[in-house]
Amino acid sequence: MKKRSMQFFLLISLLASACSSTNDQTSSMPASDRTTETTMSPAATNIISENSETASSVQMENTEAKISTLPENIEYFKGFSSNFSEGNSQITRTHPFQTLDSFCTNYPPIKEEVSPTTVEVKKGDSLAKIASKYDLTLNEILEINDISNPNLIFVGQEIRVGEQLQVGLGPQSTGRGITENSVSIVTINSSNNELKTLGFEDFSVNQSEIFSSFIKILNEDCGGFHGRKIDHQEVTTFPLKAFDIDVSTLGNIACLNATKEIPSVIVIDTSQFSGPLEHCIVNEQKTALITTKVSPRQHSTSSDNRLLSDSFSTEQALSLMLEFAENEGLLTNRSIAVIADDSLDNYESIITGLVEPLRALNYEPEFHFLNCEGGIFCKAGIERTIDALIDNPPDVLFPTLNPFSLPEFLSQMRQSGIPKPQIIQSAFNQQDDEQSTDHIFNYGGSGVADYYDGTIIFSHPYVENQRIKEKQLSPFEEMCVDEYSRVSNLDQHINDERRTETVLEICSITRYVARALYDAGVNPSRRRIHESLSSLGYVDSPGLSFGSFALDKPTRPSSIQKMEYQFPCSINTGTESQNFTSCILPISPPKNISMN
Repeated sequence: MKKRSMQFFLLISLLASACSSTNDQTSSMPASDRTTETTMSPAATNIISENSETASSVQMENTEAKISTLPENIEYFKGFSSNFSEGNSQITRTHPFQTLDSFCTNYPPIKEEVSPTTVEVKKGDSLAKIASKYDLTLNEILEINDISNPNLIFVGQEIRVGEQLQVGLGPQSTGRGITENSVSIVTINSSNNELKTLGFEDFSVNQSEIFSSFIKILNEDCGGFHGRKIDHQEVTTFPLKAFDIDVSTLGNIACLNATKEIPSVIVIDTSQFSGPLEHCIVNEQKTALITTKVSPRQHSTSSDNRLLSDSFSTEQALSLMLEFAENEGLLTNRSIAVIADDSLDNYESIITGLVEPLRALNYEPEFHFLNCEGGIFCKAGIERTIDALIDNPPDVLFPTLNPFSLPEFLSQMRQSGIPKPQIIQSAFNQQDDEQSTDHIFNYGGSGVADYYDGTIIFSHPYVENQRIKEKQLSPFEEMCVDEYSRVSNLDQHINDERRTETVLEICSITRYVARALYDAGVNPSRRRIHESLSSLGYVDSPGLSFGSFALDKPTRPSSIQKMEYQFPCSINTGTESQNFTSCILPISPPKNISMN
């Protein structure tokens, strides 16, 4: 990948501009892979884990004894794999980007269509409203209409909202990020080196290489999209403070790099630790965003169908967790505590998605709050919270903390002698992901992992590492692994479950983009591409169930599953009896849900 960088002062000036202007259309160039990094070196953090435990010999003996009692489960997922089918009947397998035999198939040329380039001002319209409807910024619509005062428009006036095109000339430049040769797509990469200071394991999964491999298939094997190739670029951001800049500001800088400096038609964020990007990308910069993060519902409701989440919204994740926990009798006649932090602007969602619904069910949860002070390691208020739990230990605990703060909180609960509660989690804050739960053992040792053992997790079905070990893959998953293996120079995924999980995730998301670009036609506007993306319908995705996207359904999952965190993991004791790792295993089949 080529590197693009910008000076720190330019980034700050861009941020200060608050998305007030837009760069000129990217010049015609061959589609390429490039990386844009902010040129700030992450400041060395003083946050060092002082509470990491080394498992004592007693703990190791207890763990070995526990392993010896676990059943061998080399056949564990055989029952679940029976749910795999050749595909959802509602997915059209004749679509060139929905096949299961290969990532894509060749397709014949389609008829050119020219979208209207002007609209008539109606009563109640404003230039800002018209611009948003057609995925333009206010400055863009002012510029292409040569209007100096945005308040001086009148009913019946014709307003240009796109480039003038001619039928029969093939691909033409239609707007920001769409040239006659390429469509600009940006992926967000999070530089996670700083996370090692918090004891967070580095899995070294090169997402850049995986994205580049699948985009290479699209550009070379599939022939691009109606004559255009994907111009793939990457923006790197940081999950921790850098130069005393808080996480929210770093997220805005990454947003401006991805949407103004490049600019992109679609941004893909699979980094999990990139900071809050959603509002800046979809609302301020009128750019589509596909994210794997669980984010507040308000981002999607205000996005005008530009935000797609490959997971639940925050409110969905929490309310579904609560609904299923209540239906299974996990809360009846039990004292309840909720622990929250203020990282990533999720505080209000926890109140509306969990605390208030608990009270509506006539429970009286204790609510405790930790302050992150602009970072992601939340410790302000932890002593007060621990003291409260000592005085009134809960039977059920909902610790909605981010994955960096949770292990320390569990460590202090255990060290303080607080009786082990029934812990219940959801997809919120990545607590359904084994990278996050592995951090509990890496940070706190086997004692803290054992304290967390038995945690119930309600989330959408996903790719369990144990299932990958047992090679129980769906036809779609097998296709993704085979196609990636064909074009990649790396073979780590063969024995690395974490890498395989990432390959499957990126494979599915890249196909979302491919379908949208194909369906949008020969000369699509930005709005046409965004509408195609938000109207994909049923999609192939990793895991045991299908999901879908629709104009009124911006979150993909259509089912939920009860899972359990186990430490040590229930493994094949005959071959791996010394394996002290943890895992998340499903304990019931997926259940369909109906929620927007």
